[in-house]
Amino acid sequence: MAPYEPPQFLPPLPASPMAATLRLTFPLVVTPYGVAVLIAVLELAMDDKTVASVYAMLIVVMLLNLVAMLFAREIMRGPVLLVLQVIGAVLAVLQFGLAVQIIIRGLRDLNVLPPA
Repeated sequence: MAPYEPPQFLPPLPASPMAATLRLTFPLVVTPYGVAVLIAVLELAMDDKTVASVYAMLIVVMLLNLVAMLFAREIMRGPVLLVLQVIGAVLAVLQFGLAVQIIIRGLRDLNVLPPA
């Protein structure tokens, strides 16, 4: 087995800063899942008022993302970091419990487990 050798040729860097920004923006900030949800919600919108409210919520979320990115260093200092870690741990436990509950419900629906 040959030892690992790094690639000889690295891909070229984008010529402009805008191209480099777009390479990072679309897979990281604007996820394919987010775009798919936006398309699905707009497709289900019945009237112009609903479409306007979806766009308004999208703008609010994007502005909150911008504020969070601009103030990330200040947010992650001091006791805020500890609070965020505790909230993350609580949400992880809740997510685990929800996953177990969904699995049990699915097994009951398939008649693998007896009904409660």
